Amino acid sequence: MLNRKSRMSGDAQVRFCERLGLKCPCLLDRIDVLDSEKVKGKKSHLGWMWSYCNPVDRLVFFEYHKGRGNKDARPVLQNYKGYLHSDGFSVYKHFGSQSGVTHICCNAHARRKFHEAKLTDRSRAEHALMLYSSLYGIESYCKEQNLSFDQRFKIRQEKSVPIFDELAGWVKEQIPRLTTLRSPIGKALAYFSEREKQLGMFLHDGMLLMDTNLIENAIRPIALGRNNFLFAGSHDAAQNAAIIYSLLATCKLHDVNAYDWLKYVLTAMPTFPASRIKELLPHNWKGSTIEL
Repeated sequence: MLNRKSRMSGDAQVRFCERLGLKCPCLLDRIDVLDSEKVKGKKSHLGWMWSYCNPVDRLVFFEYHKGRGNKDARPVLQNYKGYLHSDGFSVYKHFGSQSGVTHICCNAHARRKFHEAKLTDRSRAEHALMLYSSLYGIESYCKEQNLSFDQRFKIRQEKSVPIFDELAGWVKEQIPRLTTLRSPIGKALAYFSEREKQLGMFLHDGMLLMDTNLIENAIRPIALGRNNFLFAGSHDAAQNAAIIYSLLATCKLHDVNAYDWLKYVLTAMPTFPASRIKELLPHNWKGSTIEL
């Protein structure tokens, strides 16, 4: 049962990070929370759901914090080692520079900025989008063919690297030709240029994804929640919601029917051996064939 002590302990967070160690895409989204501690003014607080995902083991982890600064990500990322895949948010850049961490940036975010620039500089924006379309076409082929990491790496080296290098070279050529980088196309070019190395990291390891869309999809229910239940009843309730989001998002990645899983777990838990409780987690669940 969820309760006021449901926040993951420091040691548990470290163990979770070790499990995430192969690769950790992370993003955050806002959630409104009723705050009974406020005496004056608005009684709600703008909190943040920090989300982490391991696409290899297909694990998702949400954690609620009141803020979105370095101190809020520190419990999970301070001792993290491995790949850290994120958007361009400064907090991720900070932890991405740690020893033992390889920071990767999301190409979907970079591509989106060129898409936004189409209204003001169509020719430049469409050229970048054409090259990105080619890169994503290669990724779609690898996924459709269910290629191994080694096979994906080989294809990327043969086909994707020349396209990415062409895009990077073109960006370098265009920046001096602009009178300002404050325009939409200028911002898109600058965003890519500043993160070129991190954006190209996926080319060098077949295990890596090109973007953070997997975790983007996992956080969509949070946006839906803002329109449905509107707010969490307290900070503790927001953390309880983070736990539920974690479990249900992991169900989805493992093609587990969330209703069937939750019904079985709630029925089985009162008599289920504590020593085997991990068997009930979505990624370990074998359906109703588990013997009590």
